[in-house]
Amino acid sequence: MANNNNNDQMRVGVIGMGPVGSILAAHLAEAGAYVIPCDIITTKMDKIKKSGLRLKNVIEKTVPVSDVCYSIQELASFDLDLAVVAVKTPSLKKVVGQLADFASDKMYVMCAQNGIDNEVIVAREFGDDKTLRMVVNYAGSMSDANTVHVSFFNPPNYIACLSPNGRQIVDKIVALLNSVDMDTEIPEDIQDYIWEKAILNAALSAVCAISRKTMKDVMDFPFTLELVEAIIDESVRVAEMEGIELGRKFRRFCIRYLKNAGHHRPSMLIDLENGNRTEIDQLNGKIVEYGRKHCKPTPLNQCVTALVHLLEYTVE
Repeated sequence: MANNNNNDQMRVGVIGMGPVGSILAAHLAEAGAYVIPCDIITTKMDKIKKSGLRLKNVIEKTVPVSDVCYSIQELASFDLDLAVVAVKTPSLKKVVGQLADFASDKMYVMCAQNGIDNEVIVAREFGDDKTLRMVVNYAGSMSDANTVHVSFFNPPNYIACLSPNGRQIVDKIVALLNSVDMDTEIPEDIQDYIWEKAILNAALSAVCAISRKTMKDVMDFPFTLELVEAIIDESVRVAEMEGIELGRKFRRFCIRYLKNAGHHRPSMLIDLENGNRTEIDQLNGKIVEYGRKHCKPTPLNQCVTALVHLLEYTVE
């Protein structure tokens, strides 16, 4: 029950027990936070409650969990200090609305998702003072209900607050994660890293989803490698118009990063295979949107966005 936890512990609800949420929840719990995983998939939550959260491959650990929730509404009884939103972006607005129904004055909300402008959606409801943003640099896939096959971790992760009033809790979260080797930093401007990660995802996820190939398959094939490079170049031109600082060696960094991902199947591909909506609108779609803002053509991002939407429509 909620009243079993030590008052000195940070109380964290993690919403969405996919790879991102599970990996983060496991490390926060290992570090000593009182973590309440939340997901609407009953069998998944039953398994997590019974056997804990298990990570394997690049990261190896099993972390027990005391309590779980089967709906966001159940989190209301836990008097949260922090709600971490780790669901896919198509569900973000719905989750934010449900959290707003019971949010206390002390509760912060942190986006831990891929995509551009997710924190804007949260801030509209909770305000800048209570909104945090995380950029994760790890990835994995679910081996079973409570087990994540961690494909890679390219440290560090980044966490930032939208206003100075959130700095204290950000310091606490970062200290917890660093205490268990989940290297995390507080950047001077997290927008640079949000765009960096979004461009990395936009360059390859949609191509993998459309072709039904792994990241390694795409990066090893000369023609699709050339396409990935062109999407990066187009996206960087838009980011530069938006004042994002990526550095002159960013293209080289992207290619090295993506080649190191191995035979990882990005979540966009898995979503299409499962008949779910993807995060394409917060990735390539956002680059198209910002391109229009700056009158910068983005034909490659527009093309892959349209094709992924076509595939979403086809599998419905």
